[in-house]
Amino acid sequence: MTYFFLFFKRNDILVDVIIFAKDKAENQKKFCKRKMEENMEKNKIKKIALIFNILQVIALAVFEVVLFRLVSYKNKLILDYVPAKYFIILEVVLVAITIIPFLIRKGKKTSIISMVISILMAIVLFATSILGVVYDKDIKNVLNKADQTIDDVVENSKLSTEEYGVYILKSDKAEELKDIENYNLGYNLSYAKDETDSVLKDVLAKANNKLIANEYDDLLKMADELLNTEKTAFIFNQAMLDLIENAGDDTNDGKNNGIYKNFTNKIKCIYVVNVKTAVKEYGGDKNVTKECFNVYISGIDTEGDVTVKSRSDVNIIMSINPVTHQVLLLSTPRDYYVPLSISNGVKDKLTHAGNYGINVSMDTLEMLYDIKLDYFIRLNFTGFVDIIDALGGIDVVSDYSFSTHGYSYSEGLNSNLSGIQALWFARERHAFAEGDNQRGRDQMKVIEAVIKKAQSSALLNNYDEIFANISKSFQTNMPKKDIKALVKYQLNETPNWKVVSTSVTGTGRSDVTYSVPNSRAYVMDPDENSVNEAKKLLQKIQNNKKIKVKTTTE
Repeated sequence: MTYFFLFFKRNDILVDVIIFAKDKAENQKKFCKRKMEENMEKNKIKKIALIFNILQVIALAVFEVVLFRLVSYKNKLILDYVPAKYFIILEVVLVAITIIPFLIRKGKKTSIISMVISILMAIVLFATSILGVVYDKDIKNVLNKADQTIDDVVENSKLSTEEYGVYILKSDKAEELKDIENYNLGYNLSYAKDETDSVLKDVLAKANNKLIANEYDDLLKMADELLNTEKTAFIFNQAMLDLIENAGDDTNDGKNNGIYKNFTNKIKCIYVVNVKTAVKEYGGDKNVTKECFNVYISGIDTEGDVTVKSRSDVNIIMSINPVTHQVLLLSTPRDYYVPLSISNGVKDKLTHAGNYGINVSMDTLEMLYDIKLDYFIRLNFTGFVDIIDALGGIDVVSDYSFSTHGYSYSEGLNSNLSGIQALWFARERHAFAEGDNQRGRDQMKVIEAVIKKAQSSALLNNYDEIFANISKSFQTNMPKKDIKALVKYQLNETPNWKVVSTSVTGTGRSDVTYSVPNSRAYVMDPDENSVNEAKKLLQKIQNNKKIKVKTTTE
């Protein structure tokens, strides 16, 4: 019995061993099969990931072609303004993101991550490339317009235009030169002898020498005779008309109460001659990204060509220091009573300096502040109307509540001012106790607001019209290479500029001037303390020192 029991027991164990071995073999087989399937799935995912990795490479190649076409356009025009480092950084990032999916494609999970990265990057690169192709013409057009605008603005500075006209009474029925035969034709050689003489010859030739030419040495006598004598015509330029309208004011309120204030409303022009002369070159020897430099901003307020000589209603010295990232805006009142650079010590209103050309304005301010002006920017505030409208309006903070010409402005923020609203905001001075001083501050606010708005996306929304109006409304003698250098510097360094605004003051009264010696006009005697403070600020910023005044704009 024992023997049989042991026999069967041994058989049971053997059976168990056989069953265990069989199960183990079965499990091993299943494990191997599962492993094989997993490897096949992993390899399949890796192959799919590889396909998308390659697709990403193709997308990058397409993007590079589109980018190369843009960067190489017109001898790499875009690199004249945008620092190359941005393109280098872009290339490094794109190449790195393209290589990473290849390196991490090892396991199932990493292959999936690799595939997702490649899919997303391929979508982004293909989409960007498509947009680049679709908007290729528009992008290049923006580059062309910007570059051409700079050319136009710089080119505008090389010539100055004197606009002369033959004027008669508005009530006169004559409409052109042929209608004024045997009229007395008056002219004045005191302001621009060569130009006036040239215009006189042109007018006489066009009128077949049927006019009686007479020279006058008194501008106001010419005005009186034109208003009170029949069959008279006179040759005036814009500067002369400005001088006449502001003459005869013996008050001290600066509100132009002169007897000739409506002179231009009583006359009309029947013939125009434009005389162009070269402008003296300034500056060009400063490294504008490493040295402090001074820019004279002259603002005129007339219709027509920005190159036409005219009084300068805005006189701002902008001192820019790229080392300390400071900008000083110094405003000088238009009626400041100072010797002009051409007047041999005889005093005149600063605004009249512009009638003799931008050079005289710059030289006069250099004398006043003992500094060197490196460049000038001349702008026509009337042209600002179209620029502001094209930008979609500007936001300006007013120091006071006031109304002028049908428009009202509240103390504090005035949002979305239109071009015409901004123009009257910048023009007004009679509503303020400080008169021209406050107007100077408001003009700087408008300029700052336009610059701020132009830095936003609003510039791209209507760039064509904006660039066209800039070409018509601005001129500067800053070389194109310096303008490009400043743009590159701004994009490369992205400095946080601190803008400090200040103005000099004075006391108003009436007196005779160099330009109109036979009649009194409103003038402002400089406050020497404020002038000396301005000199100190100019010297400080020039010496890379921190400047601070009461009114600052961050």
